Amino acid sequence: MVFRSALLAFALAGTAQAGELEGVQLEDRVEVDGQALELNGMALRTRLFFKVYVAGLYLPRKATSAQTAIEGEGAKRMVLVMMRDADAEQFCESVELGLDRNNSEAELERIQAQTQALLAKIRAIGEARRGARIVLDYSHSARATTLFVDGAPQGEAMAGAEFFRALLRIWLGERPAQPGLKRMLLGRSEDDHKE
Repeated sequence: MVFRSALLAFALAGTAQAGELEGVQLEDRVEVDGQALELNGMALRTRLFFKVYVAGLYLPRKATSAQTAIEGEGAKRMVLVMMRDADAEQFCESVELGLDRNNSEAELERIQAQTQALLAKIRAIGEARRGARIVLDYSHSARATTLFVDGAPQGEAMAGAEFFRALLRIWLGERPAQPGLKRMLLGRSEDDHKE
């Protein structure tokens, strides 16, 4: 009985630990579009020596393959918790670079309207302050992406499953924002390089 209690306590501790990185806590499970999602992985985005944000990826089922995470059906969520202040133009440049590096010209052309809508929303916010929670929710039923900042939706949802897949490639594509970040979001160890 003591062993069983100790095992249960260890399991619960492991669950709580899974949702914390660099002092940022994310829920193990969330609900998007009426669908339960679980935290697939968390990662720290750095630039030079600076901590930029902690990212969290939520999926209907755990995935260690980027293709499964990107192409899989169901609702999804990407969370960015800012570790430092960033102005709108820095954020927009980062999004555009990530999209350009991981999507073909034809793919970018098909999502141009949604991309411009997202960039306009980011510019309207003006600045992402340290501690801000930026959330991109994909609704499977509506086939649309909604941007939230600190829990508040930012305008209309942006249509199309292809748009959210393109956004996910910023972090999970062939040329991700940071290779280690991709591995961690996919729940892999640092030395696990398989696709």
